[in-house]
Amino acid sequence: MRNWMTPIIYTLFALALLYVGIQLFTNTSSFLSSIAMMIGIAALVYGAIYFLFLRNRGFGGGGNRTEMKKYKQAVKQSKQKYKQPAPTIKKSSMAKPKVKPSPVGKKTRKRSSAPHLRVIEGNKDKHKNRATF
Repeated sequence: MRNWMTPIIYTLFALALLYVGIQLFTNTSSFLSSIAMMIGIAALVYGAIYFLFLRNRGFGGGGNRTEMKKYKQAVKQSKQKYKQPAPTIKKSSMAKPKVKPSPVGKKTRKRSSAPHLRVIEGNKDKHKNRATF
């Protein structure tokens, strides 16, 4: 079935290209206006399909509302965690030398382990002897 369909399809494409060429040279303004109208109608149909069906399902980067809320909250937390100090502007080259604060005045923070992390005790007797193969 496929063997006899191929020449028919190529023939249809050739006739379509011939018709487009004839229309382009004989009736250029009508041809260009019909092409512009087809592009406009295609854009309207695509826009209607996108806004009615695809936007709410998450295609095209939309996502649903709960996922977007979670994502925005994660971005906000990340920005708070990794915020950078504002850059200082040098006013002149003859600025006062900076005095380093003494280490006595610094407070050391004690690191606490996160509640979602835990150590899993394993069998420590079975170490691999990497020297022997």
